Amino acid sequence: MHDVYGDTDKMVWITKREIAYYLILKQVFQNRIFNLGEALDILTLFGSKRTTRKIIKILVSRGLLERVDVYQYKVKDLESSLLLNLRAYLAQRIYKRLKSLGFDVSLGLEDDKEYIAVHGCNDALRSMINILNKFVDVKCVD
Repeated sequence: MHDVYGDTDKMVWITKREIAYYLILKQVFQNRIFNLGEALDILTLFGSKRTTRKIIKILVSRGLLERVDVYQYKVKDLESSLLLNLRAYLAQRIYKRLKSLGFDVSLGLEDDKEYIAVHGCNDALRSMINILNKFVDVKCVD
């Protein structure tokens, strides 16, 4: 399946260390903006400053931290970050499962955004697709 969602075969899972650092930052700073120095002061007990900087950079790339300014960050919500990271996987699974169940499924493109098009939906499937749209772009097309 060609997809704009990303290559799920190369998705890198979050490590225990990254989760630990994330949870510590979440507990300490909650929704408050913090700077790198504050994070280093707290996380120095868990690893070197070099490692902490590296983990913070990784957490930003995984969507768990938001860079507010050059050295300022904010902890993001875990659930929305995980959904963002798993979006491509979810889309791929839905696409493959619908195909294996015999549905006429294709990929559509609208405003440079790819979606899964399911042709000939019945009411039950239409209802389920409305729920799935919270996670991935799926449309019933007739």
